[in-house]
Amino acid sequence: MPGYDLVIDYELLNTLAKDTERLKEQLADSRLLGRGDFFHKDDLGGAFGAVNMFLLQWTGPFDNAKELLEALSQTYKFAAQKMFETDAKLAGDANAQALGWKHSLWDMNKKAYEEWKKLTGETILVHAWDKNGHEYLKQVRLADPNAKDAPAPPGPEPTDTDAHNDDFGDGTNNYNHTTHVTYDADGHVTSSDTTIDDGPGGLTYHEHTDTGANGSYTTTVTHTDGSKTVVEVHGNENGSGTKNVTETDKDGKTTSTSSYTGSGVNTDNPQWTNTDPDATDTDGDGKDDKSDPNGSQHSNTGVGSSV
Repeated sequence: MPGYDLVIDYELLNTLAKDTERLKEQLADSRLLGRGDFFHKDDLGGAFGAVNMFLLQWTGPFDNAKELLEALSQTYKFAAQKMFETDAKLAGDANAQALGWKHSLWDMNKKAYEEWKKLTGETILVHAWDKNGHEYLKQVRLADPNAKDAPAPPGPEPTDTDAHNDDFGDGTNNYNHTTHVTYDADGHVTSSDTTIDDGPGGLTYHEHTDTGANGSYTTTVTHTDGSKTVVEVHGNENGSGTKNVTETDKDGKTTSTSSYTGSGVNTDNPQWTNTDPDATDTDGDGKDDKSDPNGSQHSNTGVGSSV
């Protein structure tokens, strides 16, 4: 049986959710839902009785339709947001990785240029002979400052990626992806900030990470529904560490918290143990172990990681 790729436009799905919500509000006329006054004779004359009877008989169906549209709108919105966030996280990681490669290349060129520049200012004493064959000593630069194959200046340090798209030129299929990364003097990442804003449907994703020593970092993810996830990791020189995860809703109210102790936190392969009572996620991978018995036994602590 041939395989097929399923493609879902979550921007269109999110727009459909908004349209469904508007339709629900249009049905919410106080008369249709029986919560206001019915028409009076002065309003419609002799027809007022028939119209009021119609409204009375259709109050229930209109109320049911409103509830169904509300449920449908929430389903559309939830699906769109979840699919968008999956793509947004991948896009943000890709941006950071591409910028990391670009920065590594820049750093390599910078070091080559600085080394060459240093050699152009240094000389050594060498033996030479004039046209008559007489030997003499002269100073020679270790690198020729006028050499055609001299390394080019590295230019400014790359710290940003900024991708825009508008396929049709009318704002109907556009996106804006930005990532900004800061580095210390040794080229180590100190912070990362990514925003993914796709299309006119209003879906956005923002992730900010500050990194420290020994695997420490703090990541704040602002989800497309306005809720937030904050992950705080503190690593020690001996590889031990702690991790705290806090979830808040769009109003800033805390909805869940979890905490972990870890080993190998200052490596690329940390292991976490959930310290919460009756915890269902014992390995720190952000998944319920009971429903994911074969899941990863290690958390992802890369830049921008939310778990």
